Amino acid sequence: MTVRECRDQTREILQPVLGDDTATAVDIMLAHYLGIERGVLLTRLDAEAPQGLPYILGDAVNKLGAGVPMQYILGSCWFYGLEVKVGPGCFIPRSDTEILAKAAIALLIDGGSFVELCAGSGCVSMAIAENVKGVRGAAAELSLKALEYTEANLEKYPNIKVKRVDVLDPDELSALRDEWGDGFDLLVCNPPYIPTADIANLAIQVQYEPETALDGGENGLKYYRYIIANADLIMKNKHRILFEVGIGQAPLVAEMLRVMGYSVAVFKDLGGIERVVLGERALEI
Repeated sequence: MTVRECRDQTREILQPVLGDDTATAVDIMLAHYLGIERGVLLTRLDAEAPQGLPYILGDAVNKLGAGVPMQYILGSCWFYGLEVKVGPGCFIPRSDTEILAKAAIALLIDGGSFVELCAGSGCVSMAIAENVKGVRGAAAELSLKALEYTEANLEKYPNIKVKRVDVLDPDELSALRDEWGDGFDLLVCNPPYIPTADIANLAIQVQYEPETALDGGENGLKYYRYIIANADLIMKNKHRILFEVGIGQAPLVAEMLRVMGYSVAVFKDLGGIERVVLGERALEI
């Protein structure tokens, strides 16, 4: 069987499941399992398929049909041009979060320090470490399952510490600062922000992801409220906070920051949705 035949057969099986996304999904899987770039795949279609490829694809098809996210099946995804390891128990990075990473990189372009709370895979910390020379940071995550991926993804960045921290526990935030030795310049966070009641209605692929990475409490704002209230425990007097927010949440999070003395700016994603909120405390207090 040729690679082309494997490709056509897999597309035919997955078409009822994935619809318009079928062709792209199959090519991503093929390139991954063949260990080549997607752009090279077209040059290999008439080559003989490795002996086990049809069975590997068949197993992937069964999992996709059951709703398992492709990123979990492949064990990785791409974020800000970087390959990020993910798996069950770890929230899958979204392209919208690249807006958060881009803003953080711009604010840290001259170096400094940052802390990423609710780090998950550590993808934002990876993007910062890869693109900002001289930066130092800490990636904080509570889930032990997710923390395995945080550590694996940040292993090659010795300037980024990985810590297990409950961001809703002020004592643990204080301990993080004590261990760090100084406050941070920038806090960056993509917290759980889906209202609890909405989780049951999410697409089945999303429901495979850890609920703790999705559930933002009754109105989706629990983590923003706690983090803003306790930011002084880990930040320098003069600092910035960057949040990713859900649809319609930007005005509410912005007001929380203003009440605590921050000046605020809001950034939209490529779809025109207010996606990132920046709070800045410009004066020493």
